[in-house]
Amino acid sequence: MKHNKNKLASMVSNLPRELSPPEGLWDKIEGRLNAPLMETEQKRLHKQWPRLAIASVMILAVLIGTRLSTPTLSAPEANVTLLNTLAQIQLEHEKQFAQLEQINRLVNWQNSPYSSPVEAGIEQLRQAAKQIYQTLRQNPREKQLWQLWLWTQHRQIELLKQGQKLPVSLNSPGESI
Repeated sequence: MKHNKNKLASMVSNLPRELSPPEGLWDKIEGRLNAPLMETEQKRLHKQWPRLAIASVMILAVLIGTRLSTPTLSAPEANVTLLNTLAQIQLEHEKQFAQLEQINRLVNWQNSPYSSPVEAGIEQLRQAAKQIYQTLRQNPREKQLWQLWLWTQHRQIELLKQGQKLPVSLNSPGESI
């Protein structure tokens, strides 16, 4: 057994440390790697071209169809429409806010020690919404103002709902009836 290990060890020690091919093969390898890739890519592009052309024609047809089917409003007519929408949204928000305040007065007849900061926040949002509304009436096409105005309205309602969930003070004068 020892003899076999020695023989194996001597054979391994006689092996060369590096193996190198008798000639440079990298040029041939590189040529083979690039050729199939380019052919495959070209075939794929040829297959995708008709699909891309069909998709472009369909998109173009849809865009032209929608452009022809929707009547274009002149700038003053569009502004009137936007102003009417603005007024309707404002009226709807006021109704919703009044209903929530009424519920707040009926249900939460006790005072909360935390209600004054919430009420102050609601009032600040109300004032900001009024200013944004006035600016929007002058420039109803300003998308960012629309987003800001709608956000302030949404936030007013959220704060009012959060105020309804505040803990009430047990030492308030309305407690004992």
